[in-house]
Amino acid sequence: MISDQAQSHLSQATGVGLEFFRCPGASRFSTDRELPDRSRSPSNRTRTVTGTGSRRTGLRPAGSPASEPGRLLSEPGTRRDGHWLIGHGMASAGYPVYGPNNPQRARARLYADGTAVLQAATPDFGTGVATVMTQVAADALGLPVERCRFEGGDTTLPTIAAAVGSSGSGMISAAVHTAAKNLRDQLIGQAVADAQSPLHGADPGAVTVQDGRMMLRDRPGTGETYGELLNRNFVPDTETMGAWSPAPQTNNYGMMTFGAQFAEVAVDPELGVARVRRMVGAFAPGRVLNAKTARSQLVGGMLWGLGQALLEANYMDPGRGRWAASNLGEYLVPVNADAPDVDVELIEVDDKIVNPLGVKGVGEVGQVGAAAAIANAVHNATGRRIRKLPITIEDLL
Repeated sequence: MISDQAQSHLSQATGVGLEFFRCPGASRFSTDRELPDRSRSPSNRTRTVTGTGSRRTGLRPAGSPASEPGRLLSEPGTRRDGHWLIGHGMASAGYPVYGPNNPQRARARLYADGTAVLQAATPDFGTGVATVMTQVAADALGLPVERCRFEGGDTTLPTIAAAVGSSGSGMISAAVHTAAKNLRDQLIGQAVADAQSPLHGADPGAVTVQDGRMMLRDRPGTGETYGELLNRNFVPDTETMGAWSPAPQTNNYGMMTFGAQFAEVAVDPELGVARVRRMVGAFAPGRVLNAKTARSQLVGGMLWGLGQALLEANYMDPGRGRWAASNLGEYLVPVNADAPDVDVELIEVDDKIVNPLGVKGVGEVGQVGAAAAIANAVHNATGRRIRKLPITIEDLL
């Protein structure tokens, strides 16, 4: 938070657009190709998310043409809505792509009725893992989603990462995709080797799959379904494993999910009460597998940051050596009445360095920078630069 506040202070003092402070080397490098190796990853889209987010808030970046829609940020303490002081703030967000060192594994099985099941040990505790991995499997196998299902939450299944630390979507999807693709290639290989198959003798690379039907790309009328191949050979089901090893953290690329956070706050100068009216976040998480679940994760992360900014704290009782709040009933967290309008923009980036599908995590990155954006907005509203969290009534009176 201190870094983002310092950059905001520096931008205000110099009149230089904030986005130039947030993109390393922005004044010296004009394209990704000119960036140093460790910054050249397609992950680096800081200026893109900053510009997109600022426009969604109705603001325009400093230094942009006057003809561009939106207005520049007002001077601190000058904008009011009735007796409320209104302020806007922004902060950058970044969260690294972490991955376990061990290979990630999944199992893919196809039945003669044309349905498929993908299995991996990861649990789904509400983030939508089962839904998203079903989509990944269906895409790789060339099957309709309703004919695929994902099974997890069992330690007897192939070992894989849990959906924690923003690593789940990238790690799990890589293994599921690899297993499904291996099974698809295996079935195509069986078809071209089967003398009774319409695809006998064909080049496997010329075969595509759509709705569970293998066919020649240049002659779609020539082909057969997975089920027809298995039933003709009296095979009730077939399966294969898929394993994928994450790239080492010591490679030449800085792999991160980037974002930009924006907040609008209203401060009552007489009561010292701060209310967040609106939050906007723009994030570049690589390929987005499911926009609904990704947005849900990011909205939750941004509200997590709101709690960090204005509510969440615990203090040690020096006399008793115990935490003052010992349970969640006494610990303040945001509730529905605290939640403002939250707007999330997803910017897809093609990044094959991180994993086969170019997927990076969302979740924690929604929290990163949210508190700093709110603190900067409080400064813009009141002129007070507060460098502690949470920001309390006492800080604003």
